[in-house]
Amino acid sequence: MERRDLLKAQVEQLGKVLAKILADFLKLPKGDSRGVELTNQRFQNELDIDIEKLKALTKEETEDYLRSLNLTADHLEILSEYIKEIGLTKIEEDKVAAKVWLKKAIDILDFADKISKTVSFIRINKKAVIDSILQQQA
Repeated sequence: MERRDLLKAQVEQLGKVLAKILADFLKLPKGDSRGVELTNQRFQNELDIDIEKLKALTKEETEDYLRSLNLTADHLEILSEYIKEIGLTKIEEDKVAAKVWLKKAIDILDFADKISKTVSFIRINKKAVIDSILQQQA
């Protein structure tokens, strides 16, 4: 019982850190690549999530990597939102990189669907929004 309480507390702490990182990132001026670098460093230092490594992984490798981090579907949604925001900041300067980031955000949401074993209309909507952005860039 104590172990479950400890794990629950750790998961809640992880969620708070993810939310704080995302909030800090979203307050940065658009196009501030330094902000992306600083936020990526915080993900690495505080949560041991390598955002640049995540970008380079295939969909299956991404799922394996995220599974190893023991993230919940809620955490994955926050991470996906951050990845989407990176993609949006890259659209003007590098459309190819932006597409990679946006597709990665969808991959993360797909994995959130898989681990939650539920249908989330919120995630469906988030994927649709990202898909429409990708279609506009095509």
